[in-house]
Amino acid sequence: MSKFDWARMYKDEEHIEREAYSCVETAICNHYEIEDIDELTAEQWVDIHAWQEENVSEYSPMNMGFSDVYNVWEMNQE
Repeated sequence: MSKFDWARMYKDEEHIEREAYSCVETAICNHYEIEDIDELTAEQWVDIHAWQEENVSEYSPMNMGFSDVYNVWEMNQE
């Protein structure tokens, strides 16, 4: 039997990253009844981060989604 190999794992990782981003973005937009994350305020992000700290395990792949959504919001605020 040959050794295990997952030649294109990066493709699956990219898919998971996109899904996490999409899930987080959708949940935030639905909660705040907005169309785009650019509409969020810094105060709302404080609340979002507080919820994340209390409810999302440090090992959860959703943390990547929260970080990515926040980074996009932050870049668009400049």
